[in-house]
Amino acid sequence: MNRGALYYLMVPLLLLLCLLQSTAAARMKIAGVKPELVLLMVVIGALVYGARPGVVWAFVAGVGMDIFSGGPFGASSLALMASALVAGLGHRPFSRFNIFVPLAATALGTLAYAGVYLAILTVLEVAGAPTLRVPIDDAIRDIVLPVTLYNTAIMLLLLPLLNRLPESQDL
Repeated sequence: MNRGALYYLMVPLLLLLCLLQSTAAARMKIAGVKPELVLLMVVIGALVYGARPGVVWAFVAGVGMDIFSGGPFGASSLALMASALVAGLGHRPFSRFNIFVPLAATALGTLAYAGVYLAILTVLEVAGAPTLRVPIDDAIRDIVLPVTLYNTAIMLLLLPLLNRLPESQDL
């Protein structure tokens, strides 16, 4: 099994990105939107190694994100796991070396992440839990769509690095 160094470095790398996401990513804002660094790394991991390890990494990264954020504990994990499952679809049936596969995986993964996270916030609000009230239509227009474009643009810049990673040999 040729897994490469990235496979074994994903957990520490994701935890480092969780810390960067909650601190330094605010300096990377463009038009008030900051990139989802952890989400991008989970998508890359799922594209290279498949959905199964991607979901495990997403869970660990989600716990790390929830520790550093003020959101409901577990919401980031569930949302990242959904995005890993979506991105993992591009692991075997489609070649990640095709420019559209990583870009589509990033865009759809970001939308899946946002959809699950907003759904969790809505369910908690309806249940009466003390959470932040988020107007869904405003969140989609002002946050989700710009972040989707930003993440996809970053993935476009990362494509040369992504294509240099060895293909996973696991079945």
